[in-house]
Amino acid sequence: MGIVIEGIDLAQVEKQLGSMKQKAPKVLKLAVNDTARKARSRLAKEAQKTYAVKVGGFNRAMVIKLATNGNPVAIIRSTGKKIPLFKFAHRRNTLGSEKYYNPTLHRMQVGKGGRGASAKQLKSSSFKSDNGANLKWFIAQMPSGHTGIFQRNGGVSRGKGNKNYAILKKLGVGAEISEKMGPSAPEMLGNEERVYGIVEPYIMSDLEQAVNRHVLRAIRNEI
Repeated sequence: MGIVIEGIDLAQVEKQLGSMKQKAPKVLKLAVNDTARKARSRLAKEAQKTYAVKVGGFNRAMVIKLATNGNPVAIIRSTGKKIPLFKFAHRRNTLGSEKYYNPTLHRMQVGKGGRGASAKQLKSSSFKSDNGANLKWFIAQMPSGHTGIFQRNGGVSRGKGNKNYAILKKLGVGAEISEKMGPSAPEMLGNEERVYGIVEPYIMSDLEQAVNRHVLRAIRNEI
């Protein structure tokens, strides 16, 4: 995700400054950088308000390339991988009361018919999963210590070559599994409908206010 914030017309700022027009490049630089920082804060707050995710902070997921006197353009960038769905609001799976035959343990055991794990990405949405017949989501800890929400991949035979064999054997799962993932920070921050689209209309007005503020500071010889 990349958001570009450009300074308004230099001639307009020079006109506002009058005899101090030589300060226009610095005024534009300061105004653009203030606006970029404010936009980053607005984006972070909107994303935190919208998504039901536990992350270290959306502010830290964005970096700003600051404007200079010679180039009054700031760029907000965000990079990152998809976030495990376990980091979002979720509900754990529950075991059912029905008995079923466990082919790994070669015996009957209780647990069939329970509720699969579920999760939600948006705070305004309800908990959901794409559970299919006998392919419910479940929460498990891998041998590496990583905990996530997983789903069995039906039709794939198990074997000792499977990197998750140890945990599968423990769980009595006869197929490989895949982890469920949510959107990345850039995807959430750049969402036109829920985050960026809400913040974008404020950027120009924030920039105009910042320019006026720094023009006054320049006239008072504060910069």
